Amino acid sequence: MGSRGVVGKLVLTLLLALTAACGANDGILKSGKETPGSSNAQPSKSVFEEDLGSMRTADFRFVYVLRRKDGGKIDAEDRSVIKAQTADANRRMSSDDDKAFIIGSNSQIPPKNMFVLFARFAVENYSPPSPTNTNANANK
Repeated sequence: MGSRGVVGKLVLTLLLALTAACGANDGILKSGKETPGSSNAQPSKSVFEEDLGSMRTADFRFVYVLRRKDGGKIDAEDRSVIKAQTADANRRMSSDDDKAFIIGSNSQIPPKNMFVLFARFAVENYSPPSPTNTNANANK
């Protein structure tokens, strides 16, 4: 094998080295891409949603959210009205940076008291649906 064989091997080695060096650099290709977050991650709940959820898991029959009609914070006078009109409620809690009051009760608030609350506040009803009677006779 003469100089021609050595030159051929040298050219072949040089060609292989150049071919291997010309490939894509994974580090550079991936540097511009953000790593996707976990697909199982759930969006974080707001404090209000957590407070409302705690009322729902407490199994209250009636759940109401009261907010001032002007969107402001609930002040001491508002709190006294809420306390007076929901005296039989099981739980009352301030939420949403004092812009909402959540009421949980197992007994219905009397209509006259609800009238006072509706006149003063924007009232949202989050009460669970009443249970249906599955034993009722459907063939009447």
